[in-house]
Amino acid sequence: MNKAIKDLVNGLNLYPVWLHQAWYTLGSKYKRTIMGTLWIAGNFVFTSVAITIVFGALFHQDLKTLLPYTMLGNLSATMCLWIFAEAPEMYIASSGIIRNHAYPFTFFSFESVARTMMLFGHNLVVYYVFMIFNGTLVVPNWSVVPGILVDIGIMLTWGTLVGMFASRYRDLRFLLPNLSSLLFFLTPVYWRVDSLGPKEWIAEFNPLYNMISLIRRPLLGEMATTGNWGYSFALLVAGLLACAIFFPLFRRRIPFWV
Repeated sequence: MNKAIKDLVNGLNLYPVWLHQAWYTLGSKYKRTIMGTLWIAGNFVFTSVAITIVFGALFHQDLKTLLPYTMLGNLSATMCLWIFAEAPEMYIASSGIIRNHAYPFTFFSFESVARTMMLFGHNLVVYYVFMIFNGTLVVPNWSVVPGILVDIGIMLTWGTLVGMFASRYRDLRFLLPNLSSLLFFLTPVYWRVDSLGPKEWIAEFNPLYNMISLIRRPLLGEMATTGNWGYSFALLVAGLLACAIFFPLFRRRIPFWV
C-alpha cells in the first residue's frame, strides 16, 4: 500500500511532464494539416448538428433548443466514455516507456485523462461560440465545477483499473470499446429522458447518464438532481475502494503484462 501511495504522489508531482505530454500528443495528430485542431471542432459541430436534425425530426422537437442539449450530451459523453474507449489502451500503448523507464504508473492515468480534458475544454469553447450565433447562450450553474471534478475522479479510478486489467486480459481492449458504443446509444445523449415515459428509471440506473448529467445540466443553467449526485458519488467511492484494493496488489505486474 505504501508503494501505491508513493506511486500516486510521484505521479502528481510530475504534472508538468504529463500536462506537456498530453498537449503535445493532442496537437501532434494534426501536425502539418491546414486546419489543425479546427478538425476537432468541425467534427464535433457537424456531428451534433446532423444528429440534432435527425432526432428533432423524429421526436418533433424545436431544433434551436435541442441543439445545446445535443452538443453538450455529445461533449460530456465523449469525455466520460474515455473509461471504455481509451483507458484499455493506456498502459499497452506506453509499453516501451514502462519497460525502460521508472515512471510511476499513475503518470499514464494522469496524462491520458489530461488529454481528454484538454479536448473537452477545446470543444466547450467551440460550443459557446456556436451558442452565441444560435442565440441560446446560457450562464452555467456553479455546480458544473464540482460535477466535472467528480467525473474526473471516476475516470481516474476506474480508468486505472480498466487499463491495468486490460493489460492482463487483452480481450478487454476490443470488448470495452464496443460496449462504449452500445452504452452511448442506450443513454439519453441525443434524446431526452422524458421520452421514456414511466420507464425513466432505466436511465436513472445508467452510470453514463448520471455522469453526463453532472456536466450537461449545470451547463444548461440547471442543477443536477440528487439522484445524479448520489449515483455518481457512489461510483467514485466504489472506484476509490477498488483502486485501494487492486492497484497495490497488481501494480508491480504491469511491466510484465504489457
